[in-house]
Amino acid sequence: MAAEGVAPLGPAEFCALERQLVAGMAMRKKRNVKMGPVQQLKLELLEHVETADPDPSLFSAVLAEAVVAVSHGLGTGPAQAVASDLQMDWNLACASPGFVAWLRQAAAQRPDSFPRGDPLGER
Repeated sequence: MAAEGVAPLGPAEFCALERQLVAGMAMRKKRNVKMGPVQQLKLELLEHVETADPDPSLFSAVLAEAVVAVSHGLGTGPAQAVASDLQMDWNLACASPGFVAWLRQAAAQRPDSFPRGDPLGER
C-alpha cells in the first residue's frame, strides 16, 4: 500500500478511527458477550481526547487528563496502561504515513453503527 500523499492525522480523527476499531472488535465476538473493561476504558479515554480535540502537540497532556477523568478517584493503573497503548499508537501515527493509511482503511471496514458513548448499542 502506498503511503505517499497521506494527509496527516489529527487527534480527533485518530480517536474516532481507534473507536471504530474497538467497536469492530466487539462486533466480531461470536457470543453475546459484554464489552470487556479494557475495551470500555479505551473507549472512555478516546472519547475524552476526541471531545477535547487538542492540538497534536498537546495529545499526551490531554491523554494524561483523560486518565484521571476516567478513573473516577480510583487507582489510575488500568487507565494508565490503556493510555500507554494509545500513546504508542499516536506516536506511530505521527511518524508513519503507512500506519495512518492502514488505520483509515481498517476503520473504514468496521461497522460504525454505534453512537459515541454507546459502543454496543446497549440502552
